[in-house]
Amino acid sequence: MNESQLALLRRHGIKPVKRRGQNFLVDGNLARAIAQDVAALGQYVLELGAGGGALTVHLLELCRRVTCVEVDRNLCGVLAAEYGERSGFALREDDLARIDWQATVDAAGSNPVIAGNLPYVLTSKVLFAVADLRDQVAGGVFMVQREVADRLVAVPGTRDYGILAVVMGSLFDIEMTRTVPKSVFWPQPDVMSAVVRLVPRGEWPEAEYRPFLQTVKTLFQQRRKQLRSSMKGLLKLDDAAVDSVAEIVGLDPSSRAEQVDAGCWRRLAAELSSRGYVG
Repeated sequence: MNESQLALLRRHGIKPVKRRGQNFLVDGNLARAIAQDVAALGQYVLELGAGGGALTVHLLELCRRVTCVEVDRNLCGVLAAEYGERSGFALREDDLARIDWQATVDAAGSNPVIAGNLPYVLTSKVLFAVADLRDQVAGGVFMVQREVADRLVAVPGTRDYGILAVVMGSLFDIEMTRTVPKSVFWPQPDVMSAVVRLVPRGEWPEAEYRPFLQTVKTLFQQRRKQLRSSMKGLLKLDDAAVDSVAEIVGLDPSSRAEQVDAGCWRRLAAELSSRGYVG
């Protein structure tokens, strides 16, 4: 029977570092359930922010290779001491704020699943990195703050619908697999969390993705203005061009960015790119 995560951390003299936003998952049953979600997507795993190995220990039982990334040197020492001799374990001491994503994914093995408990301040950065790597990963399973999970699965016309929902929802099938109470962490955070699973929808050529990302990010700067106004002001289209583009892509130019579904965003970006307005 595995030692509890809390007991392991205390045995190694680990205390949460507030400036790093450390909240350790200490519920073994939840950690195993998350590991099972990860293993269902693939056998090679890149685990971000591995901490004291709450998820790692279960991934090593279920998957062929687990490459852990951790920035805290003391926690790297824990991981090396506890799992360094295990088959399939690899460790990279690195900072998610400055990591070389391509090199790290390459080192993790063939088409890895990316997983981990993401620090709030880096969540968007990590998610957009995963978007950039969409054709090289088997998917992702992440613990995030509940508000981020709500934004990922939001639908058009709702308060939470924005860039994250449009971009990530276009590239991945996204499911909030479980909500997570504060009580499973040490120390307990101030907010609820949730686990989300991302499964790639299919290949997106870079020549299409880049104009799409630019279009969405640009026009969501004025999410509550009519798209006619935003396209004229931000992308320099005239009225005739707006009407022509809108007719071709099936867009109501009087709608707002937060009302447009992901499929329409993709068509809009492709048309704007073909005319040289983005890209």
